[in-house]
Amino acid sequence: MLPNFYLYFTSCVLLLALSCQVSMGTPVRTPRSLETEKCGQCSDLSRELVKNVRKLLDNENLFGGLNCSEQRVEVNSKTQTVIACEPNTDRNTRCSGQRNTTFSESECLRNIRADLGHYAASLQAYKQADLSSTVQDTKNLLNNCPSTQGDPSSHVADPKLTSGNSVDQRVHLCKVLKGFHLRIITISRAMGYISAGDHRK
Repeated sequence: MLPNFYLYFTSCVLLLALSCQVSMGTPVRTPRSLETEKCGQCSDLSRELVKNVRKLLDNENLFGGLNCSEQRVEVNSKTQTVIACEPNTDRNTRCSGQRNTTFSESECLRNIRADLGHYAASLQAYKQADLSSTVQDTKNLLNNCPSTQGDPSSHVADPKLTSGNSVDQRVHLCKVLKGFHLRIITISRAMGYISAGDHRK
């Protein structure tokens, strides 16, 4: 009976010691920074913008008589948002649970702002239809996005949206909106990633 008591007592002591070690070793999460909070708001705004652009692409009044779904996608070629905002977590990193150390938040945000500035200017320049709602949503996202290098007001509109005949402009608008839709999905995911703050752990 006595050996059983010692066995039980030893097990309890080991369990208690292990519990204390685990509780003391658990890192305390630091409060989210102002930049992180802003990215959380931007994540919500970007999701709304995704829906807004999708509605434009499905707008019969805007693309009636034009098979927009068959047009190719044109994205802003002057930015590298997809590459800059890619976590680049390879399989070995995912399996080991290590965080990605190559992600640059500032570079990602710089490309995002450049994209938003470009698309806001381009859609605002298009005069064949009222795109003011989408333009305003894009500017709202741009203005709420954490500040980084680059002046969004310096971006110029896509010249193809203001040149040629109205049919050519509509075709090009379709291509641009399809590209913007893909890019804003990337931006939305990037904002969610930054807001979560996993890359800072």
